[in-house]
Amino acid sequence: MIKRKKSKITDSSSIDRPFEQRSVGGSIIILSFFILLNIFLTVSCLPRSPRIILPAEINNLGGEATFYVRSPEREGRSRLGFYFELPDRVRLEIFNPFGGLESLLWLNGRQAILYIPKEKVFWRGESRWITADFLGGEMEASELVGVFSARWSVFTPDDGWEVFRDEEGRVLGGKKGGLKFEIKETFPGTEMPKTVYFEAENFKVRVRLLKLRFNQRWKENFFTPSFPAGTKQLSWGEISELWKR
Repeated sequence: MIKRKKSKITDSSSIDRPFEQRSVGGSIIILSFFILLNIFLTVSCLPRSPRIILPAEINNLGGEATFYVRSPEREGRSRLGFYFELPDRVRLEIFNPFGGLESLLWLNGRQAILYIPKEKVFWRGESRWITADFLGGEMEASELVGVFSARWSVFTPDDGWEVFRDEEGRVLGGKKGGLKFEIKETFPGTEMPKTVYFEAENFKVRVRLLKLRFNQRWKENFFTPSFPAGTKQLSWGEISELWKR
């Protein structure tokens, strides 16, 4: 008589379960790795505020900035190339979001010139007209330079300015009439403004510096406007309509 060996029947689910457990555990580890990697890459790619080294004396400063304006008449963003020579000379190169040069603005004391290359037109007049249209309120060239060079001595009560400071004496902003400015951010370790808000009635401007350099060597006529032949001079009313497009 032939005896048959009893086959050992095993529950198939007990065989598969360890594999399933290993598979799920491995998936969790892989998923966690990619989550941590994504967090690391996101944090490492965040823009960091660049550190600057202040010279013993500031004669001029320049760099690049973003500009945002919101008013009842317009809203938009642009990029700036800015150049300030103390105490009251300014050159602004205004670019559209695609990098094209839209206009150039020069301030020399109380005199201003606005040039629009594409239209080959320019305007010449008092700086208060252009600063009111650019920032929402009248501002002297020396005051504009003073904001971004942290030259707070130009903001005096005799000129109508009220300056706000924190408990440690650092300037937080200032106000004159209907125009005020606020220092939202400074470069690390300095009082040099990095992000500045200008506000007036129904008018808001934000200027954020991206690059800042000191005491650069510029051409002798860098702050002296020159135009190609055929450039036409316009009135403020005519050129302001073109500038606001």
